[in-house]
Amino acid sequence: MKQFLILAILVVFLPGCTNGSAYRAYDGEVRSTMQIATLEGSQFLRQDWLNRYMDAVRFSRIDGNTIDDSVDYDRIEIEPGYHDVTVYFYWDMGTARGLAPALVSYAASQEELSRTLRFNARAGEVYRVMAEPHFDAERQDITTLSYVNFWVVDSNGNEVVSRADGSFTEPGQ
Repeated sequence: MKQFLILAILVVFLPGCTNGSAYRAYDGEVRSTMQIATLEGSQFLRQDWLNRYMDAVRFSRIDGNTIDDSVDYDRIEIEPGYHDVTVYFYWDMGTARGLAPALVSYAASQEELSRTLRFNARAGEVYRVMAEPHFDAERQDITTLSYVNFWVVDSNGNEVVSRADGSFTEPGQ
């Protein structure tokens, strides 16, 4: 777990680590970065004895609207104001692409692997959705992933959605 967290922290702070495109969650013409808020998903480097994988926080819904092909977007651009953003933990399957759509649907629908976060976005600000995966065993793979906690930080590292508000809670607790 310690090694996974160290790698995750390094990946989050590496500049230029976003490879995907932005999902524009507003109507009309493209706006400048000072007129919108940007929400990015954090990324996690995972390595086994042969391969390196890039797990990530992805977005499935914004204000009740489904984001089609959500794996293609590593950030969303939104208007300033209050938003409900549903995020999920995307487990990179590497070359096993045939499983990817099924896993995305599964992860996005599982309460323990996804969460809806509500926050007030300010124009010109960049926010990052952070994630902390929890595993049931020493071996950290999709079969031992128990749940994921999410929270949102602004560009200064201040929590906009707290760890407590984005934490997974067992039903009935």
